[in-house]
Amino acid sequence: MPNLPTTHTPAFGLRVWRMRGTPQMRAPHTHADIEINMTLKGGSLRYLHGGQILAVPMGRMAVFWAGIPHQLLSPRSDCEGVWMTLPLPWVLQWKLPGRLIQRLLAGELILENAAPGNAGMLERWVGDFQSGDSARRKVLLLEIEARIHRLGLGSRRASPKPPRIPAAGGESLLAAITERLAAGYDKGMSVKEVISPLALNPRYVMRLFRTHSGMTIWEYVLRLRVAHAQRLLITTDQKITDIALESGFGSLAPFYAAFKKYGGGQKPDGFRRKLSPLNPNLQSPPAGPPNRDRF
Repeated sequence: MPNLPTTHTPAFGLRVWRMRGTPQMRAPHTHADIEINMTLKGGSLRYLHGGQILAVPMGRMAVFWAGIPHQLLSPRSDCEGVWMTLPLPWVLQWKLPGRLIQRLLAGELILENAAPGNAGMLERWVGDFQSGDSARRKVLLLEIEARIHRLGLGSRRASPKPPRIPAAGGESLLAAITERLAAGYDKGMSVKEVISPLALNPRYVMRLFRTHSGMTIWEYVLRLRVAHAQRLLITTDQKITDIALESGFGSLAPFYAAFKKYGGGQKPDGFRRKLSPLNPNLQSPPAGPPNRDRF
């Protein structure tokens, strides 16, 4: 399995593989799948996800929607684990309990409680997928679905959250900026407003952000806005224009351009037609006021 791309990619679809050594991710990236990761050797993983640097403990299954920009930090050659991606339409069809889908689409990384036997189960899943046998793959999907359902049942209670990691140096700055962007990308904050609390030269901050993230602040904002729009397209019946405004775009033209670039080459209405009918019972989040695009 080659290193994951560092830009937006179309959905990977159903894939299950054994990871030996975590890949070098030079930038946050997105892809329209549900992603599941679990390390079996080598300790915790460190993710930049949703504006925070989070630790995913070894032996704990982490589930998140990969439409949110995410980045695996500090690659490690001694790390081993199992990675998988699931097509979002399949997961929507599972009618998961509680608010699990809403939490995932809102950008939460959800941890499963530690469970004995995870290593053996995951090894079996890798073997079932790599076998190419349709019967074994069918059982694989049933087992994954059951595991995610159980995770949804647990989400009705206070489920464990990945611990935040104190960052230093460039990573500290990256975390500070992405956290502010995650809180204000849809409110039309200017770059100056994002940077001003850091009391640093704006050009220096923007250059350092690009060095550590592999993209500009503006590109990161667009990725967040497209992910926000995708969530609204799936979970509400709002008009495209209203979704564009609520996601932080000032008009339809930049919205369509960004959606095509970071949304897998699809148009918003095509994305909605493909996915939203699969889960008609999703609760609609409250609509916010239209926002002006000042980035």
